[in-house]
Amino acid sequence: MDTIFTDENDKRFLKLVDELDRGYYERIGDELSKYENYNEFKDPHVVILAFDNEITVACASYRSFDNESVEFKRVFVKKEYRRMGIAHNIIIQLEKLAIKDNFKYSYIVTGKNNHAAIKLYEKLNYELIDKFGQFKNDDSVICMKKKFE
Repeated sequence: MDTIFTDENDKRFLKLVDELDRGYYERIGDELSKYENYNEFKDPHVVILAFDNEITVACASYRSFDNESVEFKRVFVKKEYRRMGIAHNIIIQLEKLAIKDNFKYSYIVTGKNNHAAIKLYEKLNYELIDKFGQFKNDDSVICMKKKFE
């Protein structure tokens, strides 16, 4: 599996994000619209894409959260490529880049019923934390954090 780093304007990334969002809307419905502003690409993102030959099969990104931290966003693997360790691999690669760029922490927000994602993040040593920002009173999500070693 090959990977490349790019940014939030890459059409291949945007296509995967669209597929991710469609899947969320199918499962969650219109309640998801409350996150639209939060998920906009206003800030620059570092993006990683994974490929199977010429097919873009997975993505993840991060943006600066504060001077010491990044927030991982838009982690997605196409259905037929799941359970192959791809998400784990691309998150590790993004973490290495964040460490190289002198960040000390990473945050992730995910749905409280997104058990596969939660299991992945726990395997990567993310820990549950108090909800922050617009998520403080949102019972549908959890927030996680990791200190880079």
